[in-house]
Amino acid sequence: MTYEELNAKIMEWAHERRIDEADPRVEFMKMAEELGELSSAYNKQKRAKLVDSIGDLQIALLIFSKLVGVDHHAAMEKAYQEISSRHGKTTAAGVFIKESDLDD
Repeated sequence: MTYEELNAKIMEWAHERRIDEADPRVEFMKMAEELGELSSAYNKQKRAKLVDSIGDLQIALLIFSKLVGVDHHAAMEKAYQEISSRHGKTTAAGVFIKESDLDD
């Protein structure tokens, strides 16, 4: 299934449940809840729950994006354009530090 097909199915699911008409704050809290579940699954090394939580968080983010009038795909493209030419240093722990922050 393509991204567009999947996105359409998710939006249809949200519409059938009237989630697409909800207060965005409700979906924002859903994202926070899903992030907590993701953290728990990661920390407890529960692979199936980790996969489920990543999917749930993505769906909540897609719905939230729609509620606040942001094109999720366009937002990802813009973010990638910003990071694609970013230079810096990655620490041994895997933390990327932007070049502009290295001088601080």
